[in-house]
Amino acid sequence: MAASTLSIFPFLANDEFASACCAFLDRVRAARSSLVNWYSIRLQSAGPVLKISQSFRNDPDLSQHGVSAMATHPLGDYDSQLEVCEEDSEALVRTSDTYDSLQVDYDIVLSATYQVPVLYFVLRQAGKLLGMEDVYRYLVPSQYKKNIQSVGIMGGISFGYHPVSGTPAFFVHPCNTADAMKNIASGREVGPEAYLIIWLGLVGNCLRLQFPGELFATVGIPRLDGTD
Repeated sequence: MAASTLSIFPFLANDEFASACCAFLDRVRAARSSLVNWYSIRLQSAGPVLKISQSFRNDPDLSQHGVSAMATHPLGDYDSQLEVCEEDSEALVRTSDTYDSLQVDYDIVLSATYQVPVLYFVLRQAGKLLGMEDVYRYLVPSQYKKNIQSVGIMGGISFGYHPVSGTPAFFVHPCNTADAMKNIASGREVGPEAYLIIWLGLVGNCLRLQFPGELFATVGIPRLDGTD
């Protein structure tokens, strides 16, 4: 059992999730483009919702490579979007006008039912929402496809409605998240930000939402690359 500082580990309370999002955003802001290649990241206070976007070329061969090879808009070029509590809808990332560019928007929300973070996302090309086939083609690395299609350790990809915006979106079902977090964090002190980073390492790797190991170091947890 982890020596957790969380009140309901392996679950996450509302205030702990909000605290984790703010701390993680501060960490990414400090790293800037030297470590992170996301298009933008911001925290919407209503929810709250941690929103991350990235864009990449429409090339199926890139499904075999990491995000660093895919990203076309480093985070450092968009410092004006790094707002801790940004609510202005005009700050949302626009879809690229380039037809060959794909954009994926990720929203991290705390599930009121499961009390764990849930990753919602949409994939677009030229403003058009793409379907499940393209999600598996462009976002799910080959080593994770079998596991996520069979509702593996983090649950399968489902389609539903975003709990905050009410818009259609894909999401990684949170049915197995608590057990996965308990197993991964066993024997470690886990605070709100460390919990979020561990969770993001588990779920993000399955959908091209990755970040460098350097961001793990100062919270005392290992890299989760290759976690199934």
